[in-house]
Amino acid sequence: MSNQRATSRGTYHPLLGTNVEVRVIAQAETVPAAQALAEAAEQVAVDRVVQLQSMFTTYEATSELCRWRAAEIDEVTAEFTEVLRAAEHWWRVSGGAFHPVTEELRERWLLAERDGVPPSDAELVQLVARLATLPFTVTDAGVRRVGDCTGLDLNAIAKGFIVDQAVESAAAQPGVMDVLVNAGGDLRHIGDQSLRVGVEDPRQPGGAPLQVVEVGEGALATSGPVHRGFRIGDQWFGHVLDPRTGRPVAGRPSTTVRAPDAMTADALAT
Repeated sequence: MSNQRATSRGTYHPLLGTNVEVRVIAQAETVPAAQALAEAAEQVAVDRVVQLQSMFTTYEATSELCRWRAAEIDEVTAEFTEVLRAAEHWWRVSGGAFHPVTEELRERWLLAERDGVPPSDAELVQLVARLATLPFTVTDAGVRRVGDCTGLDLNAIAKGFIVDQAVESAAAQPGVMDVLVNAGGDLRHIGDQSLRVGVEDPRQPGGAPLQVVEVGEGALATSGPVHRGFRIGDQWFGHVLDPRTGRPVAGRPSTTVRAPDAMTADALAT
């Protein structure tokens, strides 16, 4: 009997602040056996997302990220080190356009939204000056704080890393031929299928896609100010802040990046 393929339910799971789609295709001697393998691999992917979400969240004081940035722990996991190393890399090669320690800047714009008054030029100059260097280093010996890390926020890169880890963990399971994980704009695919992915038109959210992209093995990430941002008076500012100016990025309603992995696409889209 030739091998049969079956697809998991392709469930949407409420994780990472969005609905995460996980779809697995597995192969076995019978359809029921393939279905069981696909469903089991889907659960492996979901479990990996849950595990890593609890590691990188800024909303739980007991997470590894919160404990390390508060100097409660010094030793960290390999996963935390990998994401911090990637964050340092993209900060360096982007000339500071990507920055993992912008929580103070974001909080200032949230205050501006509450008060209805944007921050002054002088305030932004001071905030940007504090972002000129990173308060941590990553070497072969591990990660080390060299300054105040309480504002460390890895959301702009950790989400892509988590998607990668979920896909790769599912793809390593018995009989699995194809895996897709789509976390609200951060997508990674491994397998022999070709996907058609619609890129949202930022001028018409929820409407017809601006473009349809063919994705084989690889990742796609989209970032833009349409769904999140700051409303100050009658003016809307996107949530993506430029750490070199302290101001929300303007004139770019959406950016979509294709890359070999989701962590790279996530960082570059930001």
